[in-house]
Formats: sequence, C-alpha cells, structure tokens
Amino acid sequence: MLCSLIDGEKQSGIKRINLDVKYLRGKCDGKLLNTGKFIAANSFLILVDGENSGEVFRTTIDGYQGSTFKQLNINSNINIDYILQVISFHRNILRENKVGSAIPHLNKKLFRAIEVSVPPYNEQERIVNAINTAFKQLDTIMESL
Repeated sequence: MLCSLIDGEKQSGIKRINLDVKYLRGKCDGKLLNTGKFIAANSFLILVDGENSGEVFRTTIDGYQGSTFKQLNINSNINIDYILQVISFHRNILRENKVGSAIPHLNKKLFRAIEVSVPPYNEQERIVNAINTAFKQLDTIMESL
C-alpha cells in the first residue's frame, strides 16, 4: 500500500494545539485541548470532510488531529513529494466525487482505488523535480504578465 488514512493515537492529560483547518491555514492561533488524537510534527493530514476534501497539510508542531482530518500515512519506500503530487493531481476528481449530503466527505473508496504508477525511487525524484521546475517557470511567466 502506498499510503493509508489513519487516526492519531488517543492521548489525554497533555495540552496540545488543535490542528484544525483554521490553524493549519494560519488563520488563528489555535485552541489548546487536553485530549485528542496525537499527531507528531512533520506529519501529513488530509482533509476528509467539507468542501476542500483532499487538501493535504504538513504539520509544523505536535498537536491533536482536527475532527475533519485523517492522518496520511505514506509508505517509507515511496518519495513523499511524489505521492503528494499524485494526490494533488487527483484532487479535482476527489472533490467532485464527495459522498454525503449535509457535510460532503472524501470518497475513501475512490481515494483507495486511485491507480498510481510507481517508478523506481530515483525516477520519482526526477518527476518531482521536473514538476517543481515547470511550476517555477509558470510562476515567472505569471509575474511578468
């Protein structure tokens, strides 16, 4: 398996920041909680509830998993940036195929069914570098307009 959606380990008695959408987007200082699902710094959280389902965040500090997230557990044999690019590439499909009526949810069945070619690790790095270079060139073009 390339990646899986999991919950953090339940903890209590330790004050930590609630890693919710507003905090991860830098729109608030964060609320302290005494209990929650522990997420370590430099982990990945994927938004599974709401309009922007499929959006991925990297945590900068230890905290408790927000209720609209799952932790994205990436296989250690896969280039992290490669998987993040694959998820980003499929984000529109994931967004358009949410399930639920009141609060739309990430279609986890569809997420698990995404077919991903897995080239050798050095080729994964080359692909990520080529994508990053192309986006830098696009940024330069956009700035010059």
